[in-house]
Amino acid sequence: MLKAYGKVNLYLDVIKKRDDGYHDILTLFQSIKEHDIIYVDFSEKEFFESEPELSIPWKDNILKQTIEIFKKETGIYDFNLKIKLVKKLPLGGGVGGGSADSAALLRFLAKNFNISERDIFDIAKKIGSDVPFLLNGGTAIGRGKGDILEYLEPLDINIKLYPMPLRIDTKKMYELLDQQWKEIKHKGDPHLLYCSLKNKNVEVAKKNAFNVFEQIVFKINPQLQEQKHEIEKEKGTIFALMSGTGSTIFRVCE
Repeated sequence: MLKAYGKVNLYLDVIKKRDDGYHDILTLFQSIKEHDIIYVDFSEKEFFESEPELSIPWKDNILKQTIEIFKKETGIYDFNLKIKLVKKLPLGGGVGGGSADSAALLRFLAKNFNISERDIFDIAKKIGSDVPFLLNGGTAIGRGKGDILEYLEPLDINIKLYPMPLRIDTKKMYELLDQQWKEIKHKGDPHLLYCSLKNKNVEVAKKNAFNVFEQIVFKINPQLQEQKHEIEKEKGTIFALMSGTGSTIFRVCE
């Protein structure tokens, strides 16, 4: 049994669009206790099931892509897996659910085929921007596509998730961000945020918590902004923020 722990972005800004079509970001990643569960074993034939059942076809599932990329990059083709995914992290919720599943499966494959940490990290980069961080989790500043990681002493903070029944398309949010770039505002500093949370400096933390995508997502889904405002009123809240490109709002509590 594998536990695939999710993440939140305590800070998230987009610096620029790259020539390869991706974007350079600046983020403060933080692991969370919420996780998916994956039951996996080697088998004669490939088999996948999920609970609840997913609408996405198996060929498009990130776990299938992870297996295929692992085989291509390592040259190890002679195996099949039987997988049961128990989905607990919200789909399209900005907490890295699919990436967490991919990272957990990569750890399993690395252990069983004796793949080095460096090689499995390079494979993770080819799968998704959050996958490299989620291989080990903890607390880290992410740059580039999110795969240039500066690991920090893990924060000991209380995070509560408020998932919404919305699936938000990450690619579409980046496209809208590009279209509205001139109007987009940027603020805060992830290092200051990290230090303020570590030192329990509430006011500095409030000033530096930031997610650039709130300016895009809240226009389309105003109910998310309303939810954030309600959460901010809860006693003991340091700050509330949307994670990733949405739709999960989380709060950091005193």
